[in-house]
Amino acid sequence: MSKLRLLNERTHEAVKSGHFGVFTQEDLALMMGDTANQAFLKYLHKAVKAGVLNRIAVGLYYNPLAGIKTLGVLEHIATLLHWKSFLYISLESQLSHIGVISQIPMKRLTVMTTGRSGETKTPFGVIEFTHTSKDPDSLVDELYFDPEVGMLRAKKDRAIADLKRVGRNQHMLMEGHVDERKRR
Repeated sequence: MSKLRLLNERTHEAVKSGHFGVFTQEDLALMMGDTANQAFLKYLHKAVKAGVLNRIAVGLYYNPLAGIKTLGVLEHIATLLHWKSFLYISLESQLSHIGVISQIPMKRLTVMTTGRSGETKTPFGVIEFTHTSKDPDSLVDELYFDPEVGMLRAKKDRAIADLKRVGRNQHMLMEGHVDERKRR
């Protein structure tokens, strides 16, 4: 059996067994009994050229024939890209999720991170990372975990404060949604 066919089968099996379907180069190396060295990275390039894998972002792949779990895919990719950083969903994505703004970001996820700011374009949408220097311990009461997407989300006041801090358009906030802390 060819190495590409074996990779195809192993990624199919992983997805059937409950894997999200987004694989790091280290995941793929482990599945193939290899290490993620230069030779393996060349092999991954060959797998992409052959259509066995599609590249999502640097070091992330999926098998287009094996499928992928679409609910929470951008969130999952965000956590893999910034795995060394603290991050949570905020700004427009969160404000739309909780109904504070009427706009619905389509195929776009806005995330606050202790890592670098930047945008990552993926086949599933764009992830916008915005740096925060906030200490994660200071945010404990302002965040909650969303098990549906497997990620932390900002509560309303935190998302509005983040929006204001980064200088985003506040005109989109629907009437009646003001920062609760300002009223105290």
